[in-house]
Amino acid sequence: MRPRSAFAAALATLLLAGLTCAPTSLAVGRVVIYNADTVEFGEAFAKAFNSQHPDIKVEIISAGVGQLFTRVKAEAARPQGDIMLAASKESFIQMADLFQPYVSKRDADFPERMKDKERRSYGFSMPLQVLIINTTLIPAAEAPRAWKDLGDAKWKGKIIMANPALSGSAYAQLAQMLQLHGWPLVQQVVKNATITSSSKLAYQGVGTGEFAIGLTGEENVFRLKSEGRPVEAVHPAEGTGLRYDAVGIIKGGPNPENAKLFLDFLNSKEAHTIAAGNPFFRRSARKDVAPPPGLKPTGEIKFFDYDVEKAARDKAANLKKFEEVMAAK
Repeated sequence: MRPRSAFAAALATLLLAGLTCAPTSLAVGRVVIYNADTVEFGEAFAKAFNSQHPDIKVEIISAGVGQLFTRVKAEAARPQGDIMLAASKESFIQMADLFQPYVSKRDADFPERMKDKERRSYGFSMPLQVLIINTTLIPAAEAPRAWKDLGDAKWKGKIIMANPALSGSAYAQLAQMLQLHGWPLVQQVVKNATITSSSKLAYQGVGTGEFAIGLTGEENVFRLKSEGRPVEAVHPAEGTGLRYDAVGIIKGGPNPENAKLFLDFLNSKEAHTIAAGNPFFRRSARKDVAPPPGLKPTGEIKFFDYDVEKAARDKAANLKKFEEVMAAK
């Protein structure tokens, strides 16, 4: 074979090898995450996922649970997202048909009560709802100790809570007050409270001293404490609901295989350890991940028999009634 012919043959071999390998590199693509927590929260998992899958581009869209589920519903004919991250279980139950059943490779790591029967979602963390108190504004001995205490007229103008139509955690707070005390308490709490559009503002407003009392997930209290804010968490005397938020694959999303990879990662011990660490302080839905340092041991917390199925079933009616209560304030 002449030198030129040998060179051409070698070049052809190299090109063919490159074409053979191309599908592997091109198949990496992207994955779109609808994140119901802070931007920093979503980015932490994107970074850890990319350490394992560096060629998959992770796009994160962060917003409140209500906004994200409204978006998923509006996009149902042509979904734009792949994964719902850390959204309330109540919302997943209410819109279960929008999510794709998938048995995760980590399925055996979760107890049955922490995963959907059809595997449309998996439990992620346990955001226990508490009262957040600014201890500079209210001495510990005088602080409200129970859900029912929030209805006391002496707290008028001193409470902040998020709109349950826009926040999954705020809806859980509403549902728990309703299951324990009914609408009379909620009506009085609304009279006493400032209703904000963001669950983040509901705890930040207490941390900055703008409000004395707020309703929030306990992890937010410890996040503020780690920043040196004068706040404490009060687990309500009647009990708080033993509930969890969840992750799931959006049905018909644009990147189904990458969505499975990302969900398997979110279900891993590594991902749950990130969620339990500083600065997120979340209780994991996995038994093999220790609670965040500083959080009250789960065994010392009083729970009541919170009916998450009822909360989801009644959500539309409850939100309509809540809007009427706000309008009559």
